[in-house]
Amino acid sequence: MIIDCHMHYEPDLFPLDRMVAAMKTHGVDKVSLIATMVEPFSIESKARKIASSLMRAGLVHANPLGQILYQSTLSSKGCFVLLGSKYRIYNNPDNSTIAWAINKYPDKFMGWIFVNPAVDKEPVSEIEKWSSQRGMVGVKAHPFWHRYAIERLDSVAGWCQEHCYPLLIHLGARGGSGDYRRLPEKYPGLKVVYAHAGIPYYRALWAYIQDKNDTYIDLSSPYLDQKLIGMAVDFLGADKCACMEPTALMELREAVNTMTTG
Repeated sequence: MIIDCHMHYEPDLFPLDRMVAAMKTHGVDKVSLIATMVEPFSIESKARKIASSLMRAGLVHANPLGQILYQSTLSSKGCFVLLGSKYRIYNNPDNSTIAWAINKYPDKFMGWIFVNPAVDKEPVSEIEKWSSQRGMVGVKAHPFWHRYAIERLDSVAGWCQEHCYPLLIHLGARGGSGDYRRLPEKYPGLKVVYAHAGIPYYRALWAYIQDKNDTYIDLSSPYLDQKLIGMAVDFLGADKCACMEPTALMELREAVNTMTTG
């Protein structure tokens, strides 16, 4: 079974029915969706592809200097910046869109519950609101674009640890938003998945998680290319490049809930 574990659902760019058709064409069995968090944009132009390649090269070969280029894609007013064009970042991603997609195609889609503790003083309430929704398999956080320190995820991490939810994190580079050590060390047994091969740290993060249980990376784009994916797999091994299969996660959570309520 082939599962895409990280895709932001953007209906204006890729409507659900079109996505299902593409999954069939390319042999993808299931997709774990995440609510969109930025105005639609594309990186298909030649200039934008070159810019993405330069940032990858900087992060791989000139880190931490490459982090300056990475950080430059985030404006002080909360916009994603790409070659001078700005796209508004949404502070409150809409998890209802993911619930709707799952209900329409329950055999095709699963979902991550998106939280933002920078604007929501009780992010656990958002998790609990959607955790009973069929097909929700974990929690997503974006301390980079939402601009907060990892410690703001403490209550979220505690909830995920207790309920056997994995926590998918897109790390930042400033203000504590890139502290990839905090949650694995403070919450033993919490399954942490670092998005996009652990951007913007790559090798440093890989070395940290290499022998640490319950820590993983995903290999989703657009921050990666085939060469970088190969480097990550060679360094960590395939088992570190995926989280627990979602069906197994749901079965584990059901068992935990049974023991708790029984």
